Amino acid sequence: MNMNLARVANEPLLSASATRLRADLNAFARQHLPEAMIPARFVILEQLPKLPNGKVDRSQLPVKETTESVGSSYMPPSTVEEIRTAQIWCDVLGLARVGIEDNFFDLGGDSLTAAQMAARVKEAFGVAISLRRLFEQPTITELMKMLGVKSGMLVQSSGNSRSLSHKDLFIEAALPADVTPEPGALPVSNGPYRCILLTGATGYTGAYLLRELLDRSEAKIYVLVRADNAVNALARVQSNMNTYGLWHDTDMARLIGVVGDIGRPYFGVPRASYEKMAQQVEMIVHNGALSSYALPYKRLKAVNVLGTVEVLRLACRQRIKPVHFISSLAVYPGHDGPQDFAEVALTDADGVVGGYRQSKWVADKLTTLAGARGLPVCVYRPGLITGAQDTGACSDDTFLNASIKGCIQIGMALDFNVRLEMVPVDFCAKAVAHIALGGGWHGTQFNLPAANTVYWEQLVEMMAVCGYPLQRVPYQTWYRTLAAAVERGEDNALAKFLPLFGEEIPSADVGYPNSAPHFRTDNLLSALDGSGIVCRRIDPAFLKVYLDYFVATGYLMSAPTQAENPA
Repeated sequence: MNMNLARVANEPLLSASATRLRADLNAFARQHLPEAMIPARFVILEQLPKLPNGKVDRSQLPVKETTESVGSSYMPPSTVEEIRTAQIWCDVLGLARVGIEDNFFDLGGDSLTAAQMAARVKEAFGVAISLRRLFEQPTITELMKMLGVKSGMLVQSSGNSRSLSHKDLFIEAALPADVTPEPGALPVSNGPYRCILLTGATGYTGAYLLRELLDRSEAKIYVLVRADNAVNALARVQSNMNTYGLWHDTDMARLIGVVGDIGRPYFGVPRASYEKMAQQVEMIVHNGALSSYALPYKRLKAVNVLGTVEVLRLACRQRIKPVHFISSLAVYPGHDGPQDFAEVALTDADGVVGGYRQSKWVADKLTTLAGARGLPVCVYRPGLITGAQDTGACSDDTFLNASIKGCIQIGMALDFNVRLEMVPVDFCAKAVAHIALGGGWHGTQFNLPAANTVYWEQLVEMMAVCGYPLQRVPYQTWYRTLAAAVERGEDNALAKFLPLFGEEIPSADVGYPNSAPHFRTDNLLSALDGSGIVCRRIDPAFLKVYLDYFVATGYLMSAPTQAENPA
């Protein structure tokens, strides 16, 4: 970029207008930074406010503006259609103005506001736009192209911009050279561990992992949490565990709250705190991740991929630490027909589709690459995490649970018979904690599929047994009914996942209907032998426990018909 950076830093307004400068800075950032680290906005100041000691006075920095477009440069709407659409965006997002090249999601939009905006656009122009295509091309300029296309042609677009090519995935899976056990580091411990780091402790699976690590060891446990301070970090962990009935009053004495973010370099932790963790932590369970199937790879990369790199980097510092990474069965490619997946390092990315699946594939690959450099690692690949075996306790923020509730809300089940590997969360947590604390399986991959695979149609039959009968309709009928409900403003659980569904077929992110995978579990069975840890079968009796929990929490309405005896 032809730009006098020193002059710009000292007198930025002399180099160009503020708008032009933002565009230049954005271009420079895109040339030199990974996608996930590119700032969403640049604020131009003549000079930085300073404290008497010369440091920046952060309290005097301008607050985030909400009246200005955050695109690389502001391009105002000019046609009647652009102006009308821009006003809809302003209304939905609460902004004073937007440009025709601004990214809807960079402006603060999400799946729900996208659905609201699409409904307003249909009302204004009489044309239904594809939310899937909006997610792939989220600007007014592209929206104008959609409005000029007949509605029947809107859904399908070339490729899947949520995904990278399988060749690009191998490029993404490049482990930085410094992620290797450093010379002079203390040797690895095989337990019993005195200090453990758990990421993702404020999530659903994280709550159960934390419970098992506390119950099965005497270790102090670091929990990395986004919060204002360490006290609030621990409060978030306690609140999360209380949600599922897992908190014990004695837990607080064994927890160490660390304010940080796995999506930032060195977790965004002060150097002294980072070095203290590097010295004291003896084992890491890396569970933190964004689990949204609706987001593209580049939106998930910072947390799911770069966060894994940061975990591996910490594991190499001062003391070599075993890393137990929670991956997913979603990392396996989807191809037609039978497939056999052994518990080995990943080699095939062709057929791994969707941002979430791909981000987990890259993180999984990076972890095994670190293992090849001498870091002791284990990789766990569970299926769809579902309710606890005894209580049914489960997060309502998963795609599967949104699918169950969303179908109940419209009274219809889609005809898309994919295989479901439903794994109870407590089984997953018990298995991981048992293997990790044992310290004897470093360098091993584990598949954690369901005790019995069920198909979507079988799950629908079980729901009927539990008092939730659904009308089975062709996929296109189901989609039109769901889309109409969302456009009417109904609070359907699947609204935020609507971009995954097209008018004719779902995207590959939803599942591979013609694939028949078999997941080997030789390593898992050997590691759990004699532990008494078993996975409960998915049957009507289990599903009733699961659905009853959702009724008790208010997530689901009571069953409209009398449940049959599921035993």
